Formats: sequence, C-alpha cells, structure tokens
Amino acid sequence: MNNDFYAEYLVSKAPTGGDTVKRVLIGLGTAVLAAGAFWFIFFPISLFLIAGIFYGAYYLMTGIDAEYEYILTNGDFDIDKIIGKRKRKRLVSASIADFTSFGLLSEAPDFDGTTVLASSGSGEDYYADFVHKSEGNVRLIFTPNEKILDGMELFLPRQLRQEFKKKRVRLTKETDSE
Repeated sequence: MNNDFYAEYLVSKAPTGGDTVKRVLIGLGTAVLAAGAFWFIFFPISLFLIAGIFYGAYYLMTGIDAEYEYILTNGDFDIDKIIGKRKRKRLVSASIADFTSFGLLSEAPDFDGTTVLASSGSGEDYYADFVHKSEGNVRLIFTPNEKILDGMELFLPRQLRQEFKKKRVRLTKETDSE
C-alpha cells in the first residue's frame, strides 16, 4: 500500500487598504514623472523615458499582488510567497509532526513568539504553533482547503489529531443543522 500524500493549494492575498494606497501613489508618481519628461526633456528622448516610466509603474503595481502556495508532502508543510507571479520566496518549512497546537484561529490560545501570516484574508483561517530551529516559537496563520486539512490530519501528533477530529465533527454538525 502506498502511503505517500501530496497536496498543493494556491491562495491569493486579498487586497488591503495599504495596497490601494500604494497603487494610487504609484499612479500619481507615474503621471507626474511622465508629464515632466514630456515637457522638460527633448522630444525623442522623452518618448523612451516615458515608456520606461510606464514599465516601471507596471512592474511596481504587479509587485503588490501576492499569492501563497501551500505544499503538503508526506507530513512536510511548505509555504511559498509568490510576488507578482514572477518571484517566489519560501516563508515556512515545517514538519506537521512538530506542531504543538493546531486549529481554527478563532479558537487559538494566546501566543508569544514570531507570527507568519500566509492567509488570504478572507475565509476561515487556521493556526499552527511549532518550534523552529532558528526562529523559536512560531505561529503560522493560513487559509487551507479541505484537501490540505485532510492531509494535515494524517500527520498531526496523536493528541492534536484527536482534538482536531472532534472539532471537525462538531463543525460539520453545526453547518449541517443550519
């Protein structure tokens, strides 16, 4: 019997007010720079400069967009942040067997340590607490789908798995009765 498990899930970060402010400022800066280049620089050179300004604005605006890719492979959980669909950065790599606490974020206990936010910002967020080699106590906040949750349940330490199963059954009953 093959016990390998693999799941991946891509989550787009919901835009925040800060993201909107950044976009507006980039747009205003682009307009001012383009107008300045058009009026104060010799004509043929200004066209190339204006094209460069618009490309730079496009590059900066698309760099505001972020996605998180959750990858679960045989109990190892990795989260990468994808910026502007062109740059990838590993945020977290942890073994699910090392989780000390796990569940819905709304039910999370108080926490003192480093928090890694890899959530869409919309939907039901989960948390996972674990001890990292160099960062110490870490709380991961993320928005998994059912397949990721099913896989995590397989690899959780026994006590956490039992607690999580009970909560999942309770949540299923509550949503079925509504």
